[in-house]
Amino acid sequence: MNRQEFKQQLTCITPEPSAHFHKCMAITLERIVSEEAHRKESTKKALRTAGRYSSRALACAAGLAVLLCDAALAAVHWHMFDALSFMTGQGTTEYADPLMQASLFQETIHNVEITIREAGYDGRTLLMQYSYRMLDVDEPLGITAKATWGDHLPDGVTEETIVEGLPDDAFELLHAHQVGWNFDQLWINGRGIDIPDNSGGVYQGSHIPGEIIVTEYWRLDNEEVEISGPTEITLPIGSLLTPEERKALFDREKGMYNLPEHGVLTFCYDAKDILSQVRTMTPDTAAVLPFVTAQVREVAFSPLMTYITLDLQVNPDAMDAFIQENGESYRDEQGNLLWTCSGMDVFGGWISKLELVDGQGLPLFPGHSGQNGYSSSWAEFLYPYIEYIPDELYLAPVMDGHADMTQAVPIHTVDLP
Repeated sequence: MNRQEFKQQLTCITPEPSAHFHKCMAITLERIVSEEAHRKESTKKALRTAGRYSSRALACAAGLAVLLCDAALAAVHWHMFDALSFMTGQGTTEYADPLMQASLFQETIHNVEITIREAGYDGRTLLMQYSYRMLDVDEPLGITAKATWGDHLPDGVTEETIVEGLPDDAFELLHAHQVGWNFDQLWINGRGIDIPDNSGGVYQGSHIPGEIIVTEYWRLDNEEVEISGPTEITLPIGSLLTPEERKALFDREKGMYNLPEHGVLTFCYDAKDILSQVRTMTPDTAAVLPFVTAQVREVAFSPLMTYITLDLQVNPDAMDAFIQENGESYRDEQGNLLWTCSGMDVFGGWISKLELVDGQGLPLFPGHSGQNGYSSSWAEFLYPYIEYIPDELYLAPVMDGHADMTQAVPIHTVDLP
């Protein structure tokens, strides 16, 4: 088969990708070329000729490249889970591998090297880890854990080196380079997304001089945002904008910032078909307790985490009894109103003791409460991935390792649909 015949057959069997897919795959191929250039000159040459073919051929080549990358990353230790172990638990690598991608972007701005190190999405939460490395700073800004760098320890760093957190002026030093965070939002395929509820981040130093590592989790599901396939993600980091520049970008009608031409970084992440791997259930069994009625609004099992949302309604008699004993509000020493009593004051202690247990009352993740915020009407719990889901799951208050099943909320039982 000659080249022309091959191209004709390829055109027939390969669907025409969208312009957005073409752009994302071009970004991905460019990154692969950059990473592999120093190892395989022939591979680099082959990839660079991709632009001579149609977008169908580019999509085919990109698919092969993704498969090769996935195989190469199968044994990677994902550092973001060290920072997020309070949420994802330990030992998540095996299940996270298909969700994760590494070395997604790098650019140097004002002598600060910014690297998008890792990214992943489990159908609910977008996770990212990126770093700022100030190239003119000669000292490490902190090491947050025991350094075990094998034969590659930098000068002055030993395997016993432990430095807690970042110095107070780390971000001041970064801002002195006119680099940092510009907006309280990001953009997905050009669409602005506010920081969703229950999102957050962890900031660390490292053994590398001048480096700040940022690990973020964005709860896209709380903004009713889902992603699949090749996706452009624009982070609000880069060259610092002036207040005037930020003001000019704000769209009052949308309540969002328009996508700027600078002061942001864009990379491509392939979410694949992760949405099809999230299992959800909505049990209809409530726990009617003397002080609250609690029922699962939804439980979702992703390949990375377990999400549980409760609907809560305080018992009116319990609320009245609490107010009679404690008053209707809390005030400071000057008599100023701090807050009005609500259901949270009645059942807050119970919420704080809840853990995920099986039908025998044994915690699945001992000592991990999973509590991720609550109000007078709802509560959310996050737990790591559950490989084998027991026939019965409950949220029950645990004290000294023992669960009180008389105050348990059914999450999943053999009788539930």
